[in-house]
Amino acid sequence: MEESIQEIANETEIETPVQNSDGNKDEKRSKFVTKLLELDIATHILVFLGIVIIIGAYIILPSIASFLQNQKNTNNQTGNSVQLSDAEVDKSIRELSDEVVRPVYASDAVVDPKQIFSYPASKVTLAFTGEPKKEVYGFFPYWMLPAYDEISLNALTTIGLFALDVDRKGNMIATGPDGKTSPGWDMWSNPSLNLFINKAKKRRIKVELGIKSFSNANTEALVLSDDAQKTFIANVLFMVNSKGLDGVNLDFEYVGTPMKEVRDGFTRMIQNLRLEMKRQYPNLSLTLDTYVSEAAIPRLIDLEALESTVDAFIIMDYDFHTPRGGPGPIAPMEGGGYSTIGFLQSYFEKVSPEKLVLAVAYYGYDWTNPPSSSAKVLPYAELAAMSKNHTIQWDDAAQSPFYTYTDPTSGQKRIVYFENPRSLGVKYDYVNRKNMRGIGIWALGYDGLNSDLRTLIAEKFSRILTTN
Repeated sequence: MEESIQEIANETEIETPVQNSDGNKDEKRSKFVTKLLELDIATHILVFLGIVIIIGAYIILPSIASFLQNQKNTNNQTGNSVQLSDAEVDKSIRELSDEVVRPVYASDAVVDPKQIFSYPASKVTLAFTGEPKKEVYGFFPYWMLPAYDEISLNALTTIGLFALDVDRKGNMIATGPDGKTSPGWDMWSNPSLNLFINKAKKRRIKVELGIKSFSNANTEALVLSDDAQKTFIANVLFMVNSKGLDGVNLDFEYVGTPMKEVRDGFTRMIQNLRLEMKRQYPNLSLTLDTYVSEAAIPRLIDLEALESTVDAFIIMDYDFHTPRGGPGPIAPMEGGGYSTIGFLQSYFEKVSPEKLVLAVAYYGYDWTNPPSSSAKVLPYAELAAMSKNHTIQWDDAAQSPFYTYTDPTSGQKRIVYFENPRSLGVKYDYVNRKNMRGIGIWALGYDGLNSDLRTLIAEKFSRILTTN
């Protein structure tokens, strides 16, 4: 700056000859001041532009990058897939990888079976004949056991009993920290379960034992210990044989991205389990439940390594929005942000579609609008009854139904997103188009006495319907 001022002064002296008159001196000083002002203005402009560039680099560009990534994630079935890697550090991907709670909310959301079956029955009762062309896998959670005899098994090929808990040493958890019997073990030891299993077998429906681990610490300790793995495998086969079941379903919902040794340990455990199953009970099936994002980002399950080991991966295609956050579609097919089609494209790049079962939601969530902590789970039977009193709207992008209403007691505005025959029909058509193995249902009994969802399955997957 000092050099620039001196240059201006020198230029002024050159352009203006030295004279003795006061007027010439004033003119010289005026030119000098003008040059200084021009330089000062130019300097401020440069500083301002520098600040704008810095803001753009740190704020605007990441926003653009995030937008472009979201656009990538929502490509349709003919577009690019959601294929993410460690090198991609988009904020939304970090949120998935570094999550601190399990993405799936529904597997902990206990509902009251008495309430579900309190809603009126459909006028038409349907009977199903013929062999289905697709797998129809129904999860039977322990809290639905009191209503086991009321639950329709029409259209099903396989049932997964949900579920026994496994600890870090490979043992099934019979009692919790409070000393009470764990819910899964309580179901396992309940005589009603044997009646339910017999009911399924009479219909030639396979039954798998469900085993779950929702604890990162337990999962890590289990898969990193050879002794714990051996104990786990021995216990699994003993439990399956004790009730004459047809297979095993594992639901290990690990939160975030595990270390490589944990992922490799899990892969090794599943491979060892399969080897022992083939040795002792070669006809048993083995299925793994996976997050809908499992193929898009590094998670616990190495899909490519285990494709030849398991009979099927059951993709939990629900809970894109849950009561933990704001309202939105349960499983948007397309639209802004993450989508079913986008995530499935990632699966197709790693696994044969014939190994993939798309599990869908037989429920919805009811949020306050704007959202609060009072969101609640609504099984389909309740939604079907409530829908008669509300105008059902349709989200074209997500291909999902919803409705809004005002709570008459609190005066709060509420919004409900759910799945219905129209939205599920879109998903079933996609399963057929992509030659996927079949569909799954979370959860059996949630439709209550309604037959429309079972009718839809028969229509989409070629079972013959007759009326009783």
